[in-house]
Amino acid sequence: MEKLLKFHLTEIFRGSRHEPLRTGGALAIMLLWSQTPSSKLMGLPTLEDASAEFILGDPSAIVRSLAPEMRDEIASSLAAHRPGELEVLRRALIEALSNSSADEIAEAILSFCFPYAWLSEEAAAMLIAALGAHKGARIGCAFTFAASVAWTLAKEHSVDLAIEIDALAPVLSLLARATDRSLRIRVQRIEAITGNEFDGLDHAVIFPPIGMRRLEYSLRLPGSLTGEQLGSEAFGALWGSRLGRGRNIVVVGHGLLFRTSSKDAAFKQELLDSHGLEAVLSLPRGTMPGSSVVMSALIFSGSEHRNQTKRIRFIDGSESETLAQLKLGKLVDSKAAHPLFADVPVTEIGQAGFNLSVERYVLDADALRHRELLGDRETVSLSDIADIRRPQALPRDSGDGPTFQVREALLADVDNGRLSLPVKLSELPRSALPKIESATLKPGDILLSIKGTIGKAALVGEVAETSPVPIVPGQSFVIVRLRKGSLIHDPRILVSYLRSPIAQSLLQAMAGGTTIPNVAMGALKDMPVPVPGAKAQDKMLKKFDEYYELLRNIDEMKDRLSNTESDLFALMLETK
Repeated sequence: MEKLLKFHLTEIFRGSRHEPLRTGGALAIMLLWSQTPSSKLMGLPTLEDASAEFILGDPSAIVRSLAPEMRDEIASSLAAHRPGELEVLRRALIEALSNSSADEIAEAILSFCFPYAWLSEEAAAMLIAALGAHKGARIGCAFTFAASVAWTLAKEHSVDLAIEIDALAPVLSLLARATDRSLRIRVQRIEAITGNEFDGLDHAVIFPPIGMRRLEYSLRLPGSLTGEQLGSEAFGALWGSRLGRGRNIVVVGHGLLFRTSSKDAAFKQELLDSHGLEAVLSLPRGTMPGSSVVMSALIFSGSEHRNQTKRIRFIDGSESETLAQLKLGKLVDSKAAHPLFADVPVTEIGQAGFNLSVERYVLDADALRHRELLGDRETVSLSDIADIRRPQALPRDSGDGPTFQVREALLADVDNGRLSLPVKLSELPRSALPKIESATLKPGDILLSIKGTIGKAALVGEVAETSPVPIVPGQSFVIVRLRKGSLIHDPRILVSYLRSPIAQSLLQAMAGGTTIPNVAMGALKDMPVPVPGAKAQDKMLKKFDEYYELLRNIDEMKDRLSNTESDLFALMLETK
């Protein structure tokens, strides 16, 4: 059915002057028309007996008869179509109704005409399962991406939906009436929230807009952050956590959970201390249509059931197929251990800077084994033995005054733990020389990538001494500079550890970010480093030198192979 309906809609839009949202309004009122008994049509013919000419004769009268509370947008949606376009839509709808239910057609209309507002089916199903609402519960949903969840919940529950897109509200209202859903809709933007939007809710599902910063809210919230300028996601979490008496869910971008600045840490500590956060559920990629933004759901216990366990459950929902075999709602409450979740003490979360990323705590089998290995050995934090520096962006050459060149080390310049001479040359103003002095690479420095590609490590060797042009790291790297007198005696030992499977699994577990993976500096500084004994370190240095000698031999063999191949091809042109 959906393919049939979409085929007709696609044909309509080919060469058409109208947008999908206008067609959505026209289809919504016609679907309601088709589902209204003849006795309630107030003199209108049935949709089958009507025609495009009849509809366009007085669109306002059609809307008044079927949905008198609707504003002029729906009448405008009808009037905006040419007779031929509207007739094809009418016939497509009638044909679809002969094979499919009104419910299926309504969902096809919404997903086709408002794709930017429709979550993936997997993500919506996971959120509904995690909510665990009893039949007939009253549920509040807010903001555009909560529309698909609200639509599904309204089959069995009483749902109030506040959205910020004017054009979507009347279409959803019409389709809800056509499919006999208990869905009440109003238009409201996040800046206008006062705290009186919902009353008497059992649950809430909130999907605040992403990336709205430095907004001032008049809403009084419990806790120390009242009066602060909050981003939209932080505000949505604080507001949504307390809306329902039972469980509440707020969906946020992964970046909000990952950040560990003092302000972000204070906000997340308040979620734990005062707002009943009980679980964090990571959602599959592709949750938001047409976007690679990684999303997670904050699950709150509700005003009547505050979390008193001092533990937070982290659930890995990134692979929806894995969770399909499980009862997700029960997984939130399960007392039995399961590899897809980890119960983490609040004290441990605080030690991690209130990083709430699921992948930091839910580890695969290899990562667990590596953690256990480290647990049996003496370790120190990386920042205890090394200075860690993140380079600043290189200043641009304005074209005025003297300049100098630098080589910028990129990921492509790192191979098998070595840094080759970087190819990229940049021209910088002479005034920038003092700024890059601390970031200029020296022999013995270690480059470690913590953005984009995570965990690529290289020892800076003689290339930094022989290059007449200073070498600086690209923005993906940090410089790890071993301190003199530290428990690890040589940077060759430290880079060997950073390239090991144990360190790589730790770095991957630290990685977060909404779109581009990155490791927070606080987490990197706290990374555990085992301290081998003195004899073991001596053996490691000998083995490292042996490894480098093998790499040099491989380089020589590659050169010989390339030269031999060139000679072979050249002989093809010999005449003697």
